[in-house]
Amino acid sequence: MDDDDVQANAASGVAVNEECKARFQELRTARAHRFVVFKVDDSLQEVVVDKVGPRDAGFDDLAASLPADGCRYAVYDHDFTVGDATAAGTGEAPRSKIFFISWSPATADVKSKMVYASSNEGFKKELDGVQIDLQATEPSELTLDVLKEHTA
Repeated sequence: MDDDDVQANAASGVAVNEECKARFQELRTARAHRFVVFKVDDSLQEVVVDKVGPRDAGFDDLAASLPADGCRYAVYDHDFTVGDATAAGTGEAPRSKIFFISWSPATADVKSKMVYASSNEGFKKELDGVQIDLQATEPSELTLDVLKEHTA
């Protein structure tokens, strides 16, 4: 592990691998991905990329990428439309919001939940451009309807 590739998260001591920031920037600026799922590695020392969802992936693909018994962080680029009198013809204008999701299911082990909770804010600060923060502990708290409520 090279010092240039990892930046320590002061709150928890968990470092952030540079690939996490690179994949997020690809999602944010190039719109190359629909979502990126991150995990704390098995040694509990570093946040790393777990999965990357292609641009044509949907919200269900993200939900299926989150383990039922393990914590994760994720970013999701949610496309939607809003009524707009200035939009040509349709009356709707396309919009996008980037969600930061903290997934911490009740069935995850306590140590994992503590590490994710203590690393959350520091990791989120590394991802410049996140617009909406969501926390979920069960699938019913993380649905497309929940995202839509935050963009209405």
